[in-house]
Amino acid sequence: MDIGADAYLCLPGGASGLCGDGSTLRLSGPNAAAVVEAGLGADQAGPAIRTPPGLPSRTLIHDTAPTVSLGDVLRGLGAVRDIRRALRGDGLRPILAVASDHDRVVDRGAVAHAAKTFWRLSPWLPMEGECLVRSAMLMSYLRRAGLSADWVFGVRLWPFAAHCWVQIDDLCLNDDIERLAAYTPIYCR
Repeated sequence: MDIGADAYLCLPGGASGLCGDGSTLRLSGPNAAAVVEAGLGADQAGPAIRTPPGLPSRTLIHDTAPTVSLGDVLRGLGAVRDIRRALRGDGLRPILAVASDHDRVVDRGAVAHAAKTFWRLSPWLPMEGECLVRSAMLMSYLRRAGLSADWVFGVRLWPFAAHCWVQIDDLCLNDDIERLAAYTPIYCR
């Protein structure tokens, strides 16, 4: 996943050309020079890459949602504003910036409660979108509540498809786990 170029790239058999540990991967083998020459294997400055979690085994989207308060509505409208601003930027970087940093202890019960509230509120928010926009809005909403979760990006091959969702541990906060089973997590914010 190339965040700067807002693109997903697949090199069949490419894993055999990688060497090193998880934090310092390098290209090697007969195709390494061609990949670097094409600008696809160059070192890119950016945040440290976290290992994505495994696929979730549970979801909360079918649970009973709590009552929505005025504060919840204001957080939801703030999330809409955040996403509208981010969508005016170039590529994924401004969109990913709406998520909290992971430098705090997370109250998993509070995150689940906030996600259920957002799930109940979201049909009335003045914004629609696919998985990227929906997940960005949830991440912004959680950040505004002082919470965070994992924003996971996954792909499937043949035919290629990309998808993203929000989860905490093995609990998906905004999607059905049956849909996620077809994807392999490749990036986590």
